[in-house]
Amino acid sequence: MRIKDLQISYLEVPLSEPLSEADSPEPATCYRIFLARIHTDEGMVGNGVQHWYFDKVEFPEWGTYVERAYKPYLLDAVVEPSLVERFVDDVRSEAFGTGVSPRPSCVEMALWDLVGKEAGKPIHELWGASQSKVKAYASVLEPYPLWSEDEWVDFVRGIYEEGFRAIKLHIGWKWKDPAKVIDVVAALRDAFGGDLEIMIDAMQGWSATPLYDLETAIRYARGLEMHGVRWLEEPLAHFNNPELGARLCNAVDIDIAGGGAMYGLHTFETVLREGALDIVQPDVQFCGGLLETRRIALLAERYGKQCIPHCWGCGHALAATLQVLATTGIPYLEYPYHPPSWTVEARDCLLEEPILIDDEGYVEVPQGPGIGVELDEENVRKYLKGKSDESLRS
Repeated sequence: MRIKDLQISYLEVPLSEPLSEADSPEPATCYRIFLARIHTDEGMVGNGVQHWYFDKVEFPEWGTYVERAYKPYLLDAVVEPSLVERFVDDVRSEAFGTGVSPRPSCVEMALWDLVGKEAGKPIHELWGASQSKVKAYASVLEPYPLWSEDEWVDFVRGIYEEGFRAIKLHIGWKWKDPAKVIDVVAALRDAFGGDLEIMIDAMQGWSATPLYDLETAIRYARGLEMHGVRWLEEPLAHFNNPELGARLCNAVDIDIAGGGAMYGLHTFETVLREGALDIVQPDVQFCGGLLETRRIALLAERYGKQCIPHCWGCGHALAATLQVLATTGIPYLEYPYHPPSWTVEARDCLLEEPILIDDEGYVEVPQGPGIGVELDEENVRKYLKGKSDESLRS
């Protein structure tokens, strides 16, 4: 089976309701993704997706660049979907000058989708599975205007009653005061006791304009420890300053997590070697793809650390993440969910079937060939912005 074509399309998918977030000046009405489709001479189509946060890069133009840059390479050098690692190795070696995405992980995802479809099996069966379902934690955002402690408790109660037993709060961007976040966590612990696992995301505190210094981050982490928080995510510059991250990890007992925007096995090896993170969080959409995520998980094990992948985006990305989790025994799935805006209906509208939690708060690994799910072609066409309908032929 030979590769015949690569097409990258840009989609804007509406949220169920607009959402004003603490870290954004404008209410979000949609989420944005690129859809990579690789066609073969046997009529098969492999699909890959990439969520788009990178506001400094023009959205549709990135897709045009990827298509023009990599289509000739796929046709002339990779040739067959089964040679997916040839593509990954060459992309990893390109001198972009940074370990932070965006790189075309969606293309790698589409290649693996084809490999599985040709074999008639989901990816996890080809790689060897160790689990068939994974505990989901609801990954929720920080609305604006900011909520009080009671409002957070009421919101989380609704999530809890739906069956979730773990939740991650993106919180603190506007406050920039760990004491207020700790008060929210204390209120949640009082309301739910030990029946709810809690994780805290410090809202990209690793960025060029960090929210906290080391002393503040240590106080923050120790305050969360008192309330049994599972991990604190990205409070410091683990990538830009791994030595600083290592000092935080060594000073506190709570796990420090991060890496959702990092690209490549080599960058994760740096933070692991330096001890800058206790938990690494590669995202299949940004780190290089499915197999790169699995490699990073194995590398983390070698260093005595954990890998719990990041996942924010549409249902196809969630399904791809589940294929990796099934092969590694990783205990948690990040489940993007913030009703009434980020609902299952909005997140999974590009799929024929939604990805749901069961009564115990777990998600079954999709069993279809390839990534395990099928796209709803009508909705793909409906939300298409960057290509003609003809480019979405299947």
